Amino acid sequence: MTRWEYLVVPLKDAAGLRKGSDGLAPDRLNKLGSEGWEAVGVSLKRGDLIAWPVVLLKRPVDSNDSAA
Repeated sequence: MTRWEYLVVPLKDAAGLRKGSDGLAPDRLNKLGSEGWEAVGVSLKRGDLIAWPVVLLKRPVDSNDSAA
């Protein structure tokens, strides 16, 4: 059975984007992808006056890893 670990990543730099914007380059997500993380969901995190996307990521846990 595959075991998973999860990570929630806020993308606060995306808060000011408008429809049709080309301004968001997901460098952080690309880096996490190269580390084995896979984006599996997205939602909005609401703050006091703004909202920004958060991405849920998962990756398999090495079966030899003792951090279970």
